[in-house]
Amino acid sequence: MSNRETMLRNLGAAEFKLWEIHLYLDTHPWDLQMVEAYNKADIKRKALRSEFEDKFCPLTASKAQGVEWLKGPWPWEYEECGC
Repeated sequence: MSNRETMLRNLGAAEFKLWEIHLYLDTHPWDLQMVEAYNKADIKRKALRSEFEDKFCPLTASKAQGVEWLKGPWPWEYEECGC
């Protein structure tokens, strides 16, 4: 597994964790320990995303500058894609 793929998997896991805590807080908004856990998980997710985007490429068009988003590489242009 490439470093890029490992970083994407870690980011996906962090986003999944954040979403699960979010769902729990929808029904338990008074649980201050989970609010704190959510905030910590969000900080970690932002750090992982920033690290990935700095090393590889923006994950969304809103993070790219002008036509930089179009310059790729596109997901299927990586050798390890397996497409």
